[in-house]
Amino acid sequence: NDINYYNKMSAILPKGLLQLNGNFSQLNSPLLIIVYLLGVLICLISLILNWEPYYKRTYTPLISMIGFFLPLLIRNGENIIWMLLLGLIVAFIGSIFYVLAIGKVYR
Repeated sequence: NDINYYNKMSAILPKGLLQLNGNFSQLNSPLLIIVYLLGVLICLISLILNWEPYYKRTYTPLISMIGFFLPLLIRNGENIIWMLLLGLIVAFIGSIFYVLAIGKVYR
């Protein structure tokens, strides 16, 4: 019945509850882009270092690499927060699998 509540919810719901100020459909922060590219580079280095000996070979850094690539592949019009959260969750899950896979080798 409150018209102010209705107006506020009408403004929030089309963009979602998690939103940024400014343009929420582009990744404009150079520091955040560098952090994600650094994550991709670290995953690539760990994949290369564990590739040569066959008993240590694992593909699990690729899961984390996909997680770091996801926010960099945002199309126009998508909400950036959901891609950032999804990318961080995938990178975290990939790093857990990587630690478990490498930990079994060195026991």
